[in-house]
Amino acid sequence: MRNTGVFIAIEGPIGAGKTTLANLLNEHLGYTLLREIVEENPFLSKFYTDIKEYALQTEAFFLFNRVKQLEDVEKNILSKSNGVVSDYHIVKNLIFAGITLDNNQFHRYKQVYNIFVNDLPQPDIVIYLNSNTDTLMKRIATRDRSFERQMDRNYIDNLRNEYKYYFNPLSIKHNFTGKEPIIIEIDNSNLDFLNNAEDKEFIINKVEEAISSLGGKQSV
Repeated sequence: MRNTGVFIAIEGPIGAGKTTLANLLNEHLGYTLLREIVEENPFLSKFYTDIKEYALQTEAFFLFNRVKQLEDVEKNILSKSNGVVSDYHIVKNLIFAGITLDNNQFHRYKQVYNIFVNDLPQPDIVIYLNSNTDTLMKRIATRDRSFERQMDRNYIDNLRNEYKYYFNPLSIKHNFTGKEPIIIEIDNSNLDFLNNAEDKEFIINKVEEAISSLGGKQSV
């Protein structure tokens, strides 16, 4: 019998639909929704205009912010046997840092990452959303965040490749420390979970099957 709540995390490149899916699953399952803080990062707008100059500050802010969020989630929600749906996994810090920091910075960053992440709660289920670059760029343009308006296509393409590496079955044991989650990989290029009933049913069924295999609570 489980003595903690089920922890679901959703990951994928910028524009993959993580927050949309997290909201949908949260509504269906009645879990607690955990959303990453993005706009509050004071370095982010400068980062997209000068990545090399502001990469370390940007990645450091995200790391420590997410560490605090996950510590609070474990203490206040998961330990009380309540489920969580998150629109990110902490491993995204390594993915982004790997393409923005130079080799020396990344080496030091990873050392700090390993220290802090070692004791954090790890998701039972990770939904990895992957889309082609054209679709990602369209979605980024549609949501029209001010700091993303100059988004470089090559940056998104590199990001997609990094996600593919980290979520490759041969890489998962190395990159997901603590415990290996159930990975649900979905090509989201032509799916619309928000407006298409069949797509919504498809992803909900996938998630409920995974929850059942854990012995967790599916819905309220």
